[in-house]
Amino acid sequence: MLFNLEQLGYRYSDGTPALEDISFAIGAGTGVAILGANGSGKSTLLRILCGLHYCSDGQIHFQDKSLSEVALKLPQFRQHFRQSVGFVFQNADAQLFNPTVFDEVAFGLRQLGHSESDVRARVGETLAFLEIGHLADRAPFRLSGGEKRRVAIASVLAMNPEVILFDEPFLGLDPRGQTWLVRTIQQLQAAGKTTIIATHTLELVARIAEEAIILSEAHRLLAIGPVSELFANDALLVQANLIEEAREVAIS
Repeated sequence: MLFNLEQLGYRYSDGTPALEDISFAIGAGTGVAILGANGSGKSTLLRILCGLHYCSDGQIHFQDKSLSEVALKLPQFRQHFRQSVGFVFQNADAQLFNPTVFDEVAFGLRQLGHSESDVRARVGETLAFLEIGHLADRAPFRLSGGEKRRVAIASVLAMNPEVILFDEPFLGLDPRGQTWLVRTIQQLQAAGKTTIIATHTLELVARIAEEAIILSEAHRLLAIGPVSELFANDALLVQANLIEEAREVAIS
């Protein structure tokens, strides 16, 4: 298993619980959606999975190794984990800080000590894959919201991670942008990448995920299973505050 969580909990500094008693496993090559109402803990769970937060209770393992603050201080494990797991933030502006798009996408590779020739090759391939090669010399802060999202994704994909986490990736995208992102995620999955996506955009979930993890408004694991089965259970979706009583969610 890539990730294994056992009775995981997370509390804010004032003791307020954000997650409680969360247990599940995610295998390699899986497309997983994390669903829940606002404030249920989706973003916090993603940040724990990518090592930006550390659990307050329970434990989490990545490839059978403890994913903890102590472990991530060990140079060998830290480099392996950071290269294996990429995180696309909900707000692209929080992720972009370099003077040009090229430098933005090259940043992680340079930090890992790749040669400049390798950096140029991989950045070029990534920009071409995401259809933004023409933006290479542009300043990220001058781009449109959709272009920024593509650059943020490119900065992660250039590292060729095994796992890619997306936090609300469809927010702010127009229909054309959503279609492009769905196609991109499907291509990544076809290449064997594990994708874990927190989203409110239920109508797209069946196109980008096989399994779903549903969090309750009490910050606990409410359900986990195939998307088709969970989305056929209206009572469950109503309980999670994902749909209204009368609404139906398409699964195809």
